[in-house]
Amino acid sequence: MGGRDFRREDRGERGNGRDGNRDERRSDRRRDRPGDGNARNDFYRERRSEARPVSRNEARGTFDRTARRDDAPRPFRRENSGPRNRDLEAIMELDEELLRMVMRRARMLARHRTAGRLDPAVEKALRTSWEEKAGRIGRDSRLARDLFQLVQAVEPLSRAEEEQGYFNLAPQLKPVGINLPAPADGMTARMVLALAAASGRTTALRGLALSDGLIDGLKALNQVGGQLWWEEDGSVLSRGGKGLIRNLDRVVHVGDDAFNLWLVIAFCLGMPSRLKITGGEALRFIDLSGLRRFLPSLGARMTNVIPAQDGLPIRLECSGILPSEMTLPSGLSPRFAAALTLALPFWESRVRLRLPVAPDHRLPAAVEQAIALLESCGGLVRVEREASAVAITPVEGAETCLPEEYPLAADALASTYILAFPAFAGGECRLAGRWPDSPFAGQALDMLKECGLTVRCGADGMYSTREGACAAPSPATLLAAAKRFPDLLPLGIAFAALAARGREVLLPLAELETLNAGTESLCSGFLARAGFTTDNAEGETRVIPLSDDTENDAPRAAWISPSAPWAMALSLAAYLKPHIRLANPGVLTGLLPTFWNFYNSLPTPDFKRRAAQETVDAKPARRRIIAQGVYGELPSEASSGDDD
Repeated sequence: MGGRDFRREDRGERGNGRDGNRDERRSDRRRDRPGDGNARNDFYRERRSEARPVSRNEARGTFDRTARRDDAPRPFRRENSGPRNRDLEAIMELDEELLRMVMRRARMLARHRTAGRLDPAVEKALRTSWEEKAGRIGRDSRLARDLFQLVQAVEPLSRAEEEQGYFNLAPQLKPVGINLPAPADGMTARMVLALAAASGRTTALRGLALSDGLIDGLKALNQVGGQLWWEEDGSVLSRGGKGLIRNLDRVVHVGDDAFNLWLVIAFCLGMPSRLKITGGEALRFIDLSGLRRFLPSLGARMTNVIPAQDGLPIRLECSGILPSEMTLPSGLSPRFAAALTLALPFWESRVRLRLPVAPDHRLPAAVEQAIALLESCGGLVRVEREASAVAITPVEGAETCLPEEYPLAADALASTYILAFPAFAGGECRLAGRWPDSPFAGQALDMLKECGLTVRCGADGMYSTREGACAAPSPATLLAAAKRFPDLLPLGIAFAALAARGREVLLPLAELETLNAGTESLCSGFLARAGFTTDNAEGETRVIPLSDDTENDAPRAAWISPSAPWAMALSLAAYLKPHIRLANPGVLTGLLPTFWNFYNSLPTPDFKRRAAQETVDAKPARRRIIAQGVYGELPSEASSGDDD
């Protein structure tokens, strides 16, 4: 009991021996410094300065974990590279290892999700542990919280995506013959469905692309009192109902589209309600601080569930006691102003809403769209335009009138990119539907015509074809698009690449960079995938096509599209240089989920999903043989109780 522990002494002696050997090795390394006369160390040191170090896995002949999946050469691997380049190489390798660890974390976290959502208790435990550890490393607590949200938003790749790694854009180089119905406007559809849910009216909408934003919006409106459902052919119907639910107390999920969030908040402000609003990863970083300061003037209070975070999830408490007049601050989202305009006639008290106007005395396009919709559905509001604002007042006694089938205009964004296909592939495009009357639609038509397409819009639909050589949009057109309608900028860059094959094209990338940081590198990377390089001279950027024998490593790497318009523009650029690799084709699910069905079935495309072919088994079916007794058919067994 009280004897000495010889095992502990043995462990200590062995540990001291290991430490002593480690100290001896360190002293040997200190002695083997440059110029110390050790020829062997000097020889290997010169070899390391001349060539890239060989990893342990490469020495064993196994797979190199740091090798790039796209087979592109690693940058800064140069002979006789200096210390600075070696530091950059080390940083790049650390970044790659960091990304690999992030993906491993995402795969482990995916096992704890149920229906795509993480249990709040699990997320709270992870966040608390993260902030505790991050506080020991850095002082910026806000950066640590934002970094945690970014890491939580990472989604692991599926097994098929890991094996392929990219989506190969290789269209058939044949003239297209597009003859399809145009995708319907999903923004107007959600406005109409919000009116139907609030008023309890029945209506139907046809030809919609069932995007993620639309489906999440329908589910959110059903949570607050709507009776909406959808069908696989793109039809969405309202079954009527009793309207909004008073004294609402529940959790509402709005997805990744901010307009769904604005609709839920706007329609719930006019009645007593308590909500917890959750959303997708994209809305976790939305800045709701301005809205949080504005809502107390409307008798409502909004708090963030996660402290010191301005995005979702939030708690919303509404008293339903509203002032007789409100003025919307200019810093809030124009789409929130449109949602407030839609909700005015359905509040329990009549409120006069004053909206600030731009210096050119114009309202945002979304607000104009909401006003036109209310006026066409029974004249629910009265609009008075003032010097610096627009006053919107609900009309007392007016009732919502919705047709049995609401006629929707075409989606201007998706239809514009589809109409551009004849410019790159030849042929013609016909889309059945009504072209919308909006500033965005007008700017889109002007760009298509300026770039050389013949476009006609009439009662029978839209038509486009190419009759001559295409041109690049002017710098003024690109700058105007970047200021007012950024979704048209990718199309303009794609047209510039098309025109650069036959003439000199200049792009104002420096001015675009001043409007939005990162635009210059984004456009340069896009052009590199299409087989072009850029040269800056005298404040403008010249687009230079590369020959086929020119070394260009950019197309070999899979490109990550920042948005759906950039992905559609890349699909057009694939006609200039086929086999462009796109790393995230799913970015189009928020705009047009059937776009890749359309793209893969060119030159005579369709939006329908191709049915998988049934495999026919060439082998004949096995015959079933019923065995009998040796002496013929066996007698049946006697039932129980019949034994004599």
